[in-house]
Order: sequence, then C-alpha cells, then structure tokens
Amino acid sequence: MSISQNFPEEGPTLNLNFAGSKTLDPRITFSRTTTGTYMDANGLIVTAPADAPRFDHRYVNGEIESLGLLVEEQRSNLVTYSEKIGGLFSSYGWANQNSITVDVDTTDVSDPSGGNSASKLTNGSSSPVSQTLKTCSLSATVYTASVYLRTLSGTETASINVFLQSSPYTTIATSGVLTITSEWRRYDITTSTATSANYNLGIQVRSGTIYAWGAQLEAGAFPTSYIPTSGSTATRNHDRVYYENVDQTEWFNKTEGTVVFEHTDVPYSSSTPVGYPAVGFARTSDGSSASAIQYFFTKNYGAAQYLVRVTSGNDSANISPPGGTGSAAPASKVGFVYKANDYALVRNGSLVGTDDSGAVPDAYMLIFGMNGVTATEPNWNAHLKNLQYYPTRLSNTVLQTLTK
Repeated sequence: MSISQNFPEEGPTLNLNFAGSKTLDPRITFSRTTTGTYMDANGLIVTAPADAPRFDHRYVNGEIESLGLLVEEQRSNLVTYSEKIGGLFSSYGWANQNSITVDVDTTDVSDPSGGNSASKLTNGSSSPVSQTLKTCSLSATVYTASVYLRTLSGTETASINVFLQSSPYTTIATSGVLTITSEWRRYDITTSTATSANYNLGIQVRSGTIYAWGAQLEAGAFPTSYIPTSGSTATRNHDRVYYENVDQTEWFNKTEGTVVFEHTDVPYSSSTPVGYPAVGFARTSDGSSASAIQYFFTKNYGAAQYLVRVTSGNDSANISPPGGTGSAAPASKVGFVYKANDYALVRNGSLVGTDDSGAVPDAYMLIFGMNGVTATEPNWNAHLKNLQYYPTRLSNTVLQTLTK
C-alpha cells in the first residue's frame, strides 16, 4: 500500500482550526449570556464579553499553547471578594488570623490579568501558619476551591484548606504543603460537604511572603475558568456552540461522511447529573440526541465512556467501548464515519469498533461539546482544537492515519 492511500484523496469540505485560527466561523452560532474569562495568547487572564467565544491557552514547559475553543457548563463563584484576598472582614469579608500581614492591591507584582489587584500575604506568627479566611454558606455536595499563588522570588510554602466554621473546626479538605514559586500558578482542591453549613476557605502562609489572586469556590468536582467577584457571588452561564441547517449546506452529505476532531481532557464529576455532551450531528432543531450521529462523552461519572449512536430508541448502530476510568476522559484525536450499515469509530490511531447495522438518520445541527442548546443541557468543560468533515465514508485505515 502506498503512503498516499493512507490519506484522503480530497480535502475536507468543512475545516475548522480553532486552536490555529482563534476565530469562529461566522456560520456557527455561539452564545453565553454572561461574560467569561480565559487565558489569551500573552498568558494573561482576560474577560470575554457576553456571547463572545473564548479561545483559551495554557503554559506548557514555559511556552504558551493554544487550546482552541472553550465550552463550559454554568458555574458560580461563592467567594464574594475574589481579588481582595485577606481584606478586612468589615470591608471585604475576609478574616485574618495568627498575625498574618495583608496588603491588598499590591504593586509588588502584576496579577494574572496584568493589573495590580493581587494580595500580598506575609506570615507574621510563630505558629506554623498565618492564614486568611473567607466564610461561604455551602450545601451538602461536592465543591472545588482554587486560587492563584506566587512569590516575589524564590520559593515559600502555603496551603489551601476548607473547614467547618463552627466548633469543632473540622478540616474537610487540605492541599497539604504547597511549594510556591515565582510564577503564577492556579492551585485547587476538591471536597464533599456532608451537611449544609457555613464553611471557611482558608489560605495559609507557612513561610515568608506569597501573593494571592482569584479565589474561587464552586460546586463541582473540578475547577472551571475563573469567575471574578466584587461584593457578591457571580455566575458564568454555559456556552452554546452549534451549526444549524447543515442539511442545506453544500459541504454536507446526507448519506455518508466522516468527522475528525481533537479535544483536550474532558473532566467528570460524581455530583453532576447524567448527561451526554457530544460532538456530531443531531436531527432535531433543538439539538437533542433523539436521533443522532455523534461521539458522546457519557457523564454518569463511574467510568468515562465513548459512544456513537445512530437513530433513536434502540440505537441500531452503537459503538460503546469502555473509556478510561478516573477524573477525566483523556485528550484525544477522534474520527467516526457514517454510512448505512457501515459505521466505525477511531481514537488516537486505533480502531475502537465498527457496526454494520443502522440506517442514516436525518441531520439538522452540528453541535460542539454539548447536548442540545437549552440552558439545562450539559457541556463537556473542555476545548475543541479542530474539526474536519469529509463528505465520504473514509476507510478505517485512512481514519486511523488522520487521528494519529
């Protein structure tokens, strides 16, 4: 077999490179009814206005990597002053203990957004830690606390704790001793609260001086993008991304086709209801999966699963291999094909499975990392790096090559 036989003879009719272009094709509908933050190409945390897509980045080995289009579920930050960490209780709702010294809005360092709203926290006690506390009223569920920390130079030690406010002051989660460096890094811990009560988010300085910014406490088993607050809790609503009327486009083939895309880790949460965020085609105008040609990320949160479903009811074509167990569905390059009685699914160059049954359902909408377009539908809380569509059923060999 020649090398050329391992690649498509013709290019894709739809080619979306979110990580490379950092733009959204104008034919795609995007909405989010609130602002949302992300890291830009300069490594700064910036705010996108309502209904603006976010093309996120991260640091990898000191370099900034473009991650692509961020699609997240709705979350709320329960810390009412996220950028006045350690500010006096009467002004900003933080309480300071064990002789901690606090300077809010320090000019020593720029904060992760490039401004001067970080807090300088110095251990001033002979006890093991000095700390600042923020009280939050929590229900009995799973929460994740996070905060950005750094030093001016060198290293110091710190901890993040969550504990009951009333006696006994039971610690329910701790990061343990963290080594803080001179580069901003977001640290997080996840915990379950057994009862509804007031809890304290504690930032503890174990040695020297550290700088803190962007405190967040949100319901869920993993951190999402930073949600700034100033005097009250704040909510970032979910992202909705979809391409309507694909059956009326020139690039789409109703009888056979191939979808290839790449995504970052998709996190999971035992506290989140069952839902099926997906990438692929839905039949109905609301984007639901009553009849679909899609790659699903099942969120039943026991073990990550991957699924291609075709037609409603009995899923007459169904490829449902087990995915990785644990905290996330790992980053993957995915390819799936559809044709009557001829379906296949490939991940990272390996054939996952095939199915030789099932008619091809009607397709109306291409969805990106969600399931349906209503406010109650789940999102995958991850990044879509790219997506290509070919109007033919590519061979399994070609599909494996494209996903390596």
